[in-house]
Amino acid sequence: MAEARRTLDWDAQFACALDPDTAKAIRAARLPEDDHSDTCSMCGKFCAVRSMNKALAGEYIDIL
Repeated sequence: MAEARRTLDWDAQFACALDPDTAKAIRAARLPEDDHSDTCSMCGKFCAVRSMNKALAGEYIDIL
């Protein structure tokens, strides 16, 4: 689960979940705003995982 979370691989996270159907339903009901599909629904563009992945890849982090 940790590797799936780090890479924001939603399908792998669902596969690791104790209740995949509920996890999928929650994700579907709480999609992030503005096509931030590379984030969770809680943080949006402030997602620490997203920001760290972008920083490690040398990409611009657009949080402002």
